Amino acid sequence: MGAYAARPRRREAAGFTLIELLVVISLLAILSAILVPILIPSPARTLQAAASEVATTLRETRRLAQSRQTHRRFMVDTETERYGIEGASDWRQLPDGTQATLTTAQSLLVGQGRGGIDFFPDGSSTGGRVTLSMSGRSVRVDIEWLTGRIRVSEVEP
Repeated sequence: MGAYAARPRRREAAGFTLIELLVVISLLAILSAILVPILIPSPARTLQAAASEVATTLRETRRLAQSRQTHRRFMVDTETERYGIEGASDWRQLPDGTQATLTTAQSLLVGQGRGGIDFFPDGSSTGGRVTLSMSGRSVRVDIEWLTGRIRVSEVEP
């Protein structure tokens, strides 16, 4: 048998290459650039979400009026910044810093800063508008009187 000379084995380097590290850092930078604006609350997104919730409650009020064949009233209290369906216990609070303004018929104003919008069994309503404002931005929730249609739109500053 022949003698083999023992060659020292070359050790594989442990760790990551510079290119691998650069790729990972680049991916992290891209992900953070995408996720940070989504995760940090902004007044515009907060206001839009609040307007969407008000519109949902208005639609629920209209649905209840139609399904129960009786009039139902959506109420807004601009003093406490709360809103809900009259007679229901689960009124909602607007986000901190949000101001609400209600435009409705004079006969539906109940005390200082409190009023409502009525919905009828045929789906129509007394009509009106809820305007939400925060940090110089405003969003309108309009309720058409004839059809009871509810529309959310941003108000130009």
